[in-house]
Amino acid sequence: MKRANLPVTKIAEKANVSPATVSRVLNHPELVNKETRELIEKAIIDSGYDLERVMMKKIEQNKRILMAVLPSIDNPFYNNVMKGFKTSANSHEYEVVIYLGNINRNNVDRFLESAKMSNARGIICLNRKMEKDVADAIDSTVPLIQCCEYNKESTAEYVSINDFASAKNATEYMLNLNYRKIAFINGPLSYNYAQERLRGFEAAMEEKGIFVPKNWKISVPEVSYSLGYSAASQILGANEKPEAIFCAADVFAISVIKAAHRYGLRVPEDVGVVGFDNVEMASITNPGITTVNQPAYQIGFTAGETIYEKISNPLSKPRSILLDTELIARESIISRTPK
Repeated sequence: MKRANLPVTKIAEKANVSPATVSRVLNHPELVNKETRELIEKAIIDSGYDLERVMMKKIEQNKRILMAVLPSIDNPFYNNVMKGFKTSANSHEYEVVIYLGNINRNNVDRFLESAKMSNARGIICLNRKMEKDVADAIDSTVPLIQCCEYNKESTAEYVSINDFASAKNATEYMLNLNYRKIAFINGPLSYNYAQERLRGFEAAMEEKGIFVPKNWKISVPEVSYSLGYSAASQILGANEKPEAIFCAADVFAISVIKAAHRYGLRVPEDVGVVGFDNVEMASITNPGITTVNQPAYQIGFTAGETIYEKISNPLSKPRSILLDTELIARESIISRTPK
């Protein structure tokens, strides 16, 4: 049985129809009358081709697929990014498939094979910061947008925020409320955002000449409630307690509030709490969490629009985007009387 690409012109000659009619049968059979369709299908079979295989191949080729690479599905922040991305993709008649896992030099070839099998026309990656050669390898094969995490040395564009400035501004807000003893619960330092948010926190504290004990700066291996609760318990269970805790994710802030109750501490009267991301839970937790609003939906939507532009206009000038953040003040931290 032949397996080469179907010669449309030869099939058209055999069925005594135009090549356009053959293409229509392959791509939009519902637009061709039954008699003509059956004539062309017979010509395909008589030419030694597997009709079912030919039609399935065409269906696969016509799929408009975008792939989103996620490190996990546990972090609610990613859900909001995906909502924005799917809205953009669907508006351009693309479907979205998800690939779970981090990509590195050891598995990039396997990942590219998966992308090829999925017929992905473009990829957005919420992976941790990739090595330049890995990101470039993907981008040279399938159009890539780095989303949230990014390596600015790569050829692949990115959509993200300024994590350093956002964390520094949030810390300065706490300092302006007269907090001086501030702890920091962070995500894994293998992520660019965690490095930059820690750097922003430390910069604001150093500018005020405030020393932060090493055991008040905890980085956990992943963003999860249970790990955040363990870190908060470690900080709040010690003899010397901070006046406030800045959290690199709202999930951690929720953990701090729970841990504070465990130790008989009131939020915000005994310990202030500030989060990051502004996920839905931050507004409905009691007390509501003051947090940095990272525009997750807008990040996802912008990434979708950027990848669509990159696919549609391969020669267009590359553009990377850093979106603005803002501090959302709620009840988890209040102004203190200066001591």
